[in-house]
Amino acid sequence: MRKLWIVLSALLALLSLAGAQPSAESWSARLVPADARSGEAAQVVLTVKIPEGWRIYGMRPVENGPVATSFELLEGPLTAMGDPIEPDPGRKFDTNFSLDVDYHEGEVAFAVPVQLKTGLSGSQEAKVKVGWMACTETMCARPEFAEIPATFTPVPGEARPDRLAALTTVPEQPNNLSTGKDTRKGTDGPAAEATDDKPVDQASAEVQKAREGGLFSYILLAFSAGLLALITPCVFPMIPITVSFFTKNSAEPGKTNTRGALAYCLGIIVSFTGVGLLTTAIFGASGIQQLATNPFVNLFLAALFIFLALSLFGVFELTLPSGLVNRMSSKGRSGGLAGPIFMGVTFSLTTFTCTVPFVGTLLIAATQGDWLYPFFGMLAFSSAFAIPFFLLALFPQWLSKLPRSGSWLATVKAFMGFLEVAAAVKFLSNVDLVYQWGLLTRPVFLAIWFAIMAMAGFYLFGWLRLGHTEGREPIGWLRRGFAVLSLVAAGYCLAGIRGASLGTLGSFLPPDPYPGLESGVVKKGELEWIDSYDKALATAKAEGKPLFIDFTGVTCTNCRQMEQTIFPQPVVREQLERSVRVKLYTDRIGVDEANADLQTKLTNTKTLPVYVVMDPTTEKVISIFQGSTYDAKSFAEFIDQGIAKVEAQK
Repeated sequence: MRKLWIVLSALLALLSLAGAQPSAESWSARLVPADARSGEAAQVVLTVKIPEGWRIYGMRPVENGPVATSFELLEGPLTAMGDPIEPDPGRKFDTNFSLDVDYHEGEVAFAVPVQLKTGLSGSQEAKVKVGWMACTETMCARPEFAEIPATFTPVPGEARPDRLAALTTVPEQPNNLSTGKDTRKGTDGPAAEATDDKPVDQASAEVQKAREGGLFSYILLAFSAGLLALITPCVFPMIPITVSFFTKNSAEPGKTNTRGALAYCLGIIVSFTGVGLLTTAIFGASGIQQLATNPFVNLFLAALFIFLALSLFGVFELTLPSGLVNRMSSKGRSGGLAGPIFMGVTFSLTTFTCTVPFVGTLLIAATQGDWLYPFFGMLAFSSAFAIPFFLLALFPQWLSKLPRSGSWLATVKAFMGFLEVAAAVKFLSNVDLVYQWGLLTRPVFLAIWFAIMAMAGFYLFGWLRLGHTEGREPIGWLRRGFAVLSLVAAGYCLAGIRGASLGTLGSFLPPDPYPGLESGVVKKGELEWIDSYDKALATAKAEGKPLFIDFTGVTCTNCRQMEQTIFPQPVVREQLERSVRVKLYTDRIGVDEANADLQTKLTNTKTLPVYVVMDPTTEKVISIFQGSTYDAKSFAEFIDQGIAKVEAQK
């Protein structure tokens, strides 16, 4: 335990150092107009978000002054057509340099006039090298340089004569609240309300409001979000897995393994917080999702659950190496902690793929240099996550104290083994989906689950015997009741193969149709979804409809829950039919990087699912809905309000 605290202290120290990093400006780039053809003039618009209290400087160099902001178009599909364009800067005396300087604060858009080279087709990527320096009133960060990519797809056709002249106008600006200037209209004074402001989803707004209320308010929100996350579908499989693990590793008769339950919760908290922030620091805000969807991680988890299931079936006795047991049971303590802690880490890995909007917002903040609030937020979130599972970990110990628990407790263990095999199938399905093998399609998946639940029912009825069974066991009404429920679940899976709606159970199944195998196939009575952003955008422009974007994942359980239980609701379907719909997967290896980048660009989040209503004419995001919900009415209202804003701007 002492070593564990040393590791935690070191982690806190590293986080403190990380939090001391100065500024964290974030740049993005896009081509304007989006419908430019080869040979036509356009602009690469570069937007920077500057942290509150910081500023960058104008493009005009000043002797003995700060490093001026600069832009250089690199070799690629675009040709420069003039000098970079800067919106009107503010001007003030800077104590860092004892000079009057031009500066920008808040969110600012610059532009580089360009011309698309002739003969371009398909997706293109241009890069602009940006240099800048950021300062506060009392300190400056070192000058930074970065290559900012701008992806675009030229519209087919000959260059239009009226689009050949260089575009030298100042790009449209977001509301700049820091300087009190509405640069969108080029006027001074208080920033005006506008419907084309970049929207903030409800989760991000709640996080920001809590931060403004102080650390305690922030921790309280994080804890509440953790409790709310317990109702998400990907947490459900961990309930029988937790019970089965602690059933197999129950304490000595008459004793309660409280230390084991605490170790399990500690494993959840430390791994969810530590691994989450560490992975984010190394791989960015999408690191956790990439870890959770990694095929090797999922293959390991599937093998682990099958291994545990075989132990619960009585095939072998699961014991730790004698040397490790001796070390962990020194000083007369009973019960090792390695197993429960390891299961706590497993819990975190299985739930990372369905992280709720709150966690995604935290991780985005961490990538921008803010580590203090994300650390305490993740700590509070995972603590709320862990508390109910502490009670579940104690549940088998309470069962073991009931009279004559020996024989029927063995039956409980075996039944839990069937559930662990079913969970293993889900992880194997994740591997299949990521690699696009097409082996575990929805019918095959359900057929396997049908067989598992049928065997579980046969076992409970006594028709199927396992290795731990000794003689003929009495079968009570409770056992018969669970046997009937198991066979009903098997029939439920069989009905699903024939196309019946499975409700929440469908959340654990592969997408239907299977991505990549049945693209473009639309079943009778179902909504049509486009699988390309560029194609959907062009269709929406041609039809004059808003664009509805579903950022989803092939392994995302919460995404399936929305598709299976919310989208088919009449009140939601009615709103979806008013838009052009595009479904963009973001988690397949070597396939979805562009979609993932687009999600970050449009929503500033990495979590799934995320839904966007966009004005296709201006390509502006109108509204964002992050995460899953069981409230179809509120989701329909989100779509309706977004569409209404798009129609109001026509």
